[in-house]
Amino acid sequence: MKTVVQRPNDPYIYLYVMGEWYCYNPMEPPLGSGAMGDVYRGYRCKTGSVIAVKKVKDAYANNKMIRERARQEASLAFRHPNLVEMIGYCEWSPESGPIFILSHFVQGEDIDKYAKSFENSPLRVEKICNAICSVLDALDYVHSRGVVHRDIKPSNIMIENGSNVRLMDLGIARMNGGNKFSSFGFIGTPEYSAPEQMLREQNGANVQINATTDIYELGITFYELLAGENPMSCQSEAETLTKQMKQSLPSSDKIPRKLMQVIWKATEKEQARRYQTALEFKHAIQDALVPDPPLIERISDWIEDHVAYVALGVVAFLAFVFVIILLL
Repeated sequence: MKTVVQRPNDPYIYLYVMGEWYCYNPMEPPLGSGAMGDVYRGYRCKTGSVIAVKKVKDAYANNKMIRERARQEASLAFRHPNLVEMIGYCEWSPESGPIFILSHFVQGEDIDKYAKSFENSPLRVEKICNAICSVLDALDYVHSRGVVHRDIKPSNIMIENGSNVRLMDLGIARMNGGNKFSSFGFIGTPEYSAPEQMLREQNGANVQINATTDIYELGITFYELLAGENPMSCQSEAETLTKQMKQSLPSSDKIPRKLMQVIWKATEKEQARRYQTALEFKHAIQDALVPDPPLIERISDWIEDHVAYVALGVVAFLAFVFVIILLL
């Protein structure tokens, strides 16, 4: 039975996935494009409900590694409120020809557009932090299942219906080896990539792509959403990658001091110096949002924590006064 069908005088392509027929019109403009493919609005034939159809670009479709990557993305049957849920995978033939990845449709906008919609609001920082924390919940979920996303960036984070956050595009997760996504032979997007995505060794040891790689990329994304610009963007890819490997993020007057310290830790060049888990990163953000207590309360807390030293100081002061009185 054919799983990809196109009928004469019918603009739609029909796809048989997981026991059901779906369709899309390739003549319509795509909803979006990424490194691996173009995403179209599709439909479930039985009900007419909207789905998303990613067609892998023809230039990659006959590449064995790309085909495996597409199958892998479709197999990530995760169920989490902050992830896009997959429907399945379909191909013209096992070795060559078009490849299609079907997923549930997300109605929304990229997180950078979402952030710009309230850039003058007093709640701007809090809203961005809440969205990033939702992404970290999604990362905690995929990391716990042994998956590393490897391409965290604003265009891969959608805000659904103005509120719910969805992490998109797990198509390059867990894969190793070179690719055509970067002229420098690594998977990812240069403006957000961690140093270990470009290096084979660091301080004499082999580097590993792991959860801290996603944490670095999200740290860059977090900075961009708060500051309004990507700190690593340069005219050439080589300059951008050099920055990623050697330069720390500059401070920004649009980012509160405590959050800037959180971002600096998330984007340390050495993996061991970053937050090691998504939840650790999330808790650091939440702590940074807690207002500093009043000065009198901080003094009281300090005295309580150093009561022995305070007592010794009082005794020393009274002894000093007593000696002065005797001398007089």
